[in-house]
Amino acid sequence: MEIKIKMKSTLAGEKGCYSKEEVAQKVREIIEGYGVNADYKYGQKTFNEILINEISNEYANIIPRDFDYDFNRLVAGLMGGTCYMPDTFEKLNQKPNENILRIADTVENNGHHSTFGHSYLTLEITGLPKALAMILNNEHEYNTSEKSARYTVMKDIEPAQNALYNKWVGIFERKIQEKYPNGCNNFFDANGKKAHKLAQENARYMISVFTPTNMVYTTSFRQLNYICHWMEKQIDKPTNKFYETLKNDMMQFVNFCKENKLYSEKLSDGKGRDFSLFGDPILKTEFSSSYQCAYKMSFAALAQKQRHRTINYHINNLKFVNDFEKNTEFYLPPIIKDDPKLVEEYLRDISSVAWALPQGTMIEVVERGTYENFILKTKERLCVMAQKEIRDITREQATAYLKALKEDRANCNDESLLPIYDKYIDELSLRYSKARCTAGYKCNSPCGFKEGVELRSDV
Repeated sequence: MEIKIKMKSTLAGEKGCYSKEEVAQKVREIIEGYGVNADYKYGQKTFNEILINEISNEYANIIPRDFDYDFNRLVAGLMGGTCYMPDTFEKLNQKPNENILRIADTVENNGHHSTFGHSYLTLEITGLPKALAMILNNEHEYNTSEKSARYTVMKDIEPAQNALYNKWVGIFERKIQEKYPNGCNNFFDANGKKAHKLAQENARYMISVFTPTNMVYTTSFRQLNYICHWMEKQIDKPTNKFYETLKNDMMQFVNFCKENKLYSEKLSDGKGRDFSLFGDPILKTEFSSSYQCAYKMSFAALAQKQRHRTINYHINNLKFVNDFEKNTEFYLPPIIKDDPKLVEEYLRDISSVAWALPQGTMIEVVERGTYENFILKTKERLCVMAQKEIRDITREQATAYLKALKEDRANCNDESLLPIYDKYIDELSLRYSKARCTAGYKCNSPCGFKEGVELRSDV
């Protein structure tokens, strides 16, 4: 796994950017490194100083500093000082760095860690296991862009899994083209590109959740340190085999942060939290103004669901099979369900790599959120462009949600709540049976795929 700090932050003024003197020194080093051979009107030394002065004036307090430990502590100190400053931020910013760093020490020792959340880092991570990406993506303070296993060819796959992946790309592509011929509508283009992409989407169920991927990950300095400390907890005493398998990758991540001065010993979560990917089961299923439910889905689907960061997801740790080889339940893509021989072959193949925890492994997932955020999810996932498995799960949830609201309304004795029930029921009634484009969502690229719009396609 290779990690790089890809971007820098810009905090206006000298605390966040190189000073005039620092820029001048860098320019001076460049000029001296290349040497000057020509004659100058003002003399070589004078000309160089004029050049250095002009450039340093131009770029002072504009070029952001590299991310490092002191930079992030300066930001935290400034933010901490803001809470108690007697005057303006501009005057606070004029204080010497030593004073600002002392403020950072004070707020850190007092557990006032929110001030360390103002500076953000962007990491480019190559070759991290998909499972580790899921761990990071389940913590909500982040932005991420990740290589798509739906739309790109996966690489660095273990040989046995790679053979199965390539085999089933071919099988799925043939089955898709048989049922939905190339060029039959706008969705299935004439050159077969869509069928091939959908085949890749289904074939990835065969490959391990620990398969390497690439991602760009942005989070705050505070959250990065919390993540490092949570990783150290799992390195020292893994909660389950999932985390244990990732110990070396976690060590590499933590060591990178330490080597690049991004790690603070004191900046650890003081609330006793840990990674949120695994958790307790729910005590009761509820669908109201807020909701919670549990259902089975694949790792591949959970990885997609995590992108709805306003909703909380975790794997029920009581139902997780810690001995990977004993997993016997896998997601079965609907496109092959009408062929018993293919179904048998698919289940035999994916079972042969159960030891690697393939992405098609079914797990029980707990979901918790608000009604409003559930509606937002339906506006994204009730669409033929969404992953088939998630589309089906979202539709089933919407159906269950609608049924529960109707039952609660029938038993409601508070007339002031009835209009709210009616609003929720009317909105969900538009969404559980057809795609989002039939419920007020304006699509810029209509698919022309009737079965997809009616949520009854097999892909």
